[in-house]
Amino acid sequence: MPLIDISDAKPGMILNKDVEDGRTGTIFATSGIVLSTRIISRIKNLGTKYIHVAKLAENTDNDKQEIVSEDKEIQIYHKEFSNKTKNLLNGVKMGKKLIITEISDTMDNLIDEVTNSNNILGKLRQLSKDDDYTFEHSVKVSMLAAMIGNWLNYSQSEIKQLAYAGLFHDIGKLKIAQHIINKPGKLTKREFEIIKKHTVYGYNLLNETIGMNKNVALSALQHHEREDGSGYPQGLKSFKIHEFAKIIAICDVFNAMTTDKPYKKKVSAFEAAEYIERSSFRTLNPKISRIFLDNIATFYVGNTVKLNTGDLGKIIMLNKHRPTRPVVRVNDEFIDLLKNKKIKIIDVIS
Repeated sequence: MPLIDISDAKPGMILNKDVEDGRTGTIFATSGIVLSTRIISRIKNLGTKYIHVAKLAENTDNDKQEIVSEDKEIQIYHKEFSNKTKNLLNGVKMGKKLIITEISDTMDNLIDEVTNSNNILGKLRQLSKDDDYTFEHSVKVSMLAAMIGNWLNYSQSEIKQLAYAGLFHDIGKLKIAQHIINKPGKLTKREFEIIKKHTVYGYNLLNETIGMNKNVALSALQHHEREDGSGYPQGLKSFKIHEFAKIIAICDVFNAMTTDKPYKKKVSAFEAAEYIERSSFRTLNPKISRIFLDNIATFYVGNTVKLNTGDLGKIIMLNKHRPTRPVVRVNDEFIDLLKNKKIKIIDVIS
C-alpha cells in the first residue's frame, strides 16, 4: 500500500485507503476508487498531503480511466446520499424533526458531481434503483434541479437550496396513507383530493425545520402550480409561482415520465421532452423549459437509440430549433426526425 505525495498522484491510480475530510470527519473518497484529474484536484483542496494508492490499472488508457472513475464516483456518492436521506426521512415518518445537517456534506458531494458532469442523464440511468418510487424519484428530481440551477448560473448556495427543494418536494406524502400513494391504478376523486394535500403538508413541515430556506418550503407548496393557473393547491399563475417551484415542476414531470411505475410504463426521454415542449406553451414555464430542453438534448448526441420502426440508430446531429427531433443515422441512412414526424425515439439504449 504505497504512500505518495498528492502532487505525485496521477489519473488511473487506485485509492487504497479512504480519504477523510479533516473538517467534518466524513469520508471524501473511498478505497477502490480510480483517481481522475478532478478527484485529485479536490483531494488537494481538502489540504490532504499524502494518500495511499495501488499501481496504475493495467491495459487501460487515461481517458478511459477518467470515464470509469467519474461513473464510479457518482455511484458512490449517490449510494451514501441515498442511505443518509432514507434514514432521515424514516425518522421524520416516525415523528422526529427534520435535521438537514445530517445530509449537508453528502449533498455537497453529489451537487459537485452533477454540476461537473458532461453526461448526467446517462449517469442517472446507471444509478441503482430503489423499491420506493417516491424516494428514488425525489433523489433524481434533486439532481436534475441542481443541473438546471447550474445552467441558470445560480450561485453554489442557490444550487444547494434548489437541490433540497427537489429532494423534499414530495415530503408531504409521508403524511398520506401508503395504499393511496402506491395505488397501482387510477385514483378516485376523493383519493386525488387527499394526494393534493401533500403540497401543504410538505410546506408546513419544511417551514418549521431549523435552517431550511423559505424557498425550499415554497417549492414543496407550489411545484404543482401551473403557468395558466390550472394547478394546485392555490391555482396560482406564472408571476406568483416561485422560480424554484417552476424548475421542480419540469424535473418532476420529466423524471416521472421516464421512470417505470406500478401503474404506468416509462416513455423515452425524447417523448418526455416533447411533452415538456408542448406544455411550455400553457402549463410549464417556457424560459426554463427551453433551457432544459436545449441542454439535455446535447447529452444524447452519439447515443444509440431505438426508433418506433424497430430500427436502432445513432443520434448524430440536433435540430437547432427542435432539439427533441434530432437527425439519426440508421446504417447508411440519415433520418431527420423533424421531417419524418411519424418516426420517434422510443428508448435510449446507450
